[in-house]
Amino acid sequence: MTSFQLAPSEFQSRAQKLLDYLKRQQMSGVVLFDNFHLTYYTGFAFIPTERPICFAMNADGARVLFVPRLEVEHAKAEAQVDHVESYSEYPDNPHPLKLFAEVLKRFGIQNRIGADYDGYPWILGYQGEALSALTGAPIVKVSKFVEHPMMLKSEAEIALIRESCK
Repeated sequence: MTSFQLAPSEFQSRAQKLLDYLKRQQMSGVVLFDNFHLTYYTGFAFIPTERPICFAMNADGARVLFVPRLEVEHAKAEAQVDHVESYSEYPDNPHPLKLFAEVLKRFGIQNRIGADYDGYPWILGYQGEALSALTGAPIVKVSKFVEHPMMLKSEAEIALIRESCK
């Protein structure tokens, strides 16, 4: 019987490669905002809205997904992460990304942060500060590294592609 989803080990392998990269680059952690990047590294699929959803991994390999409250159960059921953190709503006070900056601090992601973008994209009216402003840390662009393995399909991905052609 063919499974119609990737195994947790596939996401663990992807996270390990990302972890190895951030260690080689001497970063305290990595933050991903793009929905395709998040899905690739966590298995959590979502349609991006003005409510920020963010993934972070520290230099010890601890993975956290930061979601609006309405996504908590979905995230806990689907995301291949160690922790799910949430905020009540957007817009709200304090701003969700200020809360996310506190999550990053708790996870030791405080200096030299790898990120696909310097903050959550301005989607459907979202407005917020840059990640660099919120953390005071230099941001290292990691999009090229993050996207490269997305182009190269694993055996499990190829099996799913073949199944989808049936």
